[in-house]
Amino acid sequence: MRIGLLFIAAFWCLPVSSQTLEVMGSNEGFLPFYYGDNLNKGILVEMINEFTLEAGIAADFRPMPRKRQDWALKEGRANAVFANPLWMPLPGRMHAVGPVLTWRDRLFAQPGLQPGSFDDLEGIICLRKWFVYSDRLERRIGTDLVRYDAYNAQQMLGMFLHKRCDYAVMNEMEFRFLAKLVGVDPDRYSTELIDAEWPVYLGILKNEAALIEAAEAFFATHTVDVEAMLPKLPPPDRHISIQPDK
Repeated sequence: MRIGLLFIAAFWCLPVSSQTLEVMGSNEGFLPFYYGDNLNKGILVEMINEFTLEAGIAADFRPMPRKRQDWALKEGRANAVFANPLWMPLPGRMHAVGPVLTWRDRLFAQPGLQPGSFDDLEGIICLRKWFVYSDRLERRIGTDLVRYDAYNAQQMLGMFLHKRCDYAVMNEMEFRFLAKLVGVDPDRYSTELIDAEWPVYLGILKNEAALIEAAEAFFATHTVDVEAMLPKLPPPDRHISIQPDK
């Protein structure tokens, strides 16, 4: 009996470094936040690497289809995910640390077009198929805007750079990262208009008290400098084959 009690006490007294932060990432591609065949590259990956060094905690990204994230958390295949609280899997069982950064969907326009508001948009706009955009943008489609759909960000950027559309709405860091890979100056196309923005949190299962405590302490003082990280990020494992018009 005494040996059993000692074993239980030792288990509960294990240092935080004996635990592992298993962060789920969608394997559908989230450039430049996490990417690579094993999700071993990207802004959030670099941030978690800094966390592991400071906290002494092992961490890993686990490729996981978004529709299986609830299952993975329940089965113990993962214990964390980056998300907005509105879309956090198992929201009642997750503790949100952060926000760690802000996601922004910016309007990009062809050179010479600089709309002052969304009410000024006329012509053709490239958007992502099945993606939800703001009401102020959606209500213009079919009246002032013709919509061309793309299946992913790479296809949409290719359509935009080949001038098949006047405008495109993409995550601003995704646009800047892909533009850098194909030798395009993103500032030529950037506008001041933001379609949507929301905070991104690190959600950790509430029963992982030690991991939560370590993450709260780290992110309380850590600032994610996305602009500084972006030029240093390695290229994706898969070749980006966008060729803009000359």
